[in-house]
Amino acid sequence: MTKKLIPSKIVIEFIDGKFTNGVILYKVNDNGAVSKIKSIGIKNADFSKPALNGLMEKFIKHAKKGEAIPDDLP
Repeated sequence: MTKKLIPSKIVIEFIDGKFTNGVILYKVNDNGAVSKIKSIGIKNADFSKPALNGLMEKFIKHAKKGEAIPDDLP
């Protein structure tokens, strides 16, 4: 078995709709031994708020479908 990254959370910051920085929280599975949560900064990512909004809409639609909530309800 090899090392595997287990993503946990991503925190991102926008200023005026433009990505400025972020942090990813993760664990590492190293041959079955899972580490404590680690973090690393995210800089210089080609990422935009409109792209995030589109992705969030997909996540929300997926969650609504799983919960049997019609798309026309908030």
